[in-house]
Amino acid sequence: MKIIITLLRAALTVAFLYFGLRKLTSGAADVAIYDAIGFGQWPRYVTGTVEVLGAIGLWVPGVQGFAALLLMATVMTGTLALLLFTTLPFWHLILLTVACAAVAYAYAAQIGARLPRA
Repeated sequence: MKIIITLLRAALTVAFLYFGLRKLTSGAADVAIYDAIGFGQWPRYVTGTVEVLGAIGLWVPGVQGFAALLLMATVMTGTLALLLFTTLPFWHLILLTVACAAVAYAYAAQIGARLPRA
């Protein structure tokens, strides 16, 4: 199981570094998507930064689970934006969400240990 999670983290890192850097370097497709969404370009920079930092966080001891949750929330927000404001395909985002959820689940003990106790 550990090998599968490591492979998932590696695949997610490649995907989020690719998409995050593409957003940060103003890739034409990303600029068009954010134009179609209609909130301007600033969310593209925020999303790209979160994706790059989250991809790095998947390898930082002690924060892997939180990085996976952050990336999962980012993908879910992106999926919702595509569904509400565009007609672009979104199925690949569902796969990314499931992969992020699997990594977060694998690090559930790490996440639980850092949550405040009542």
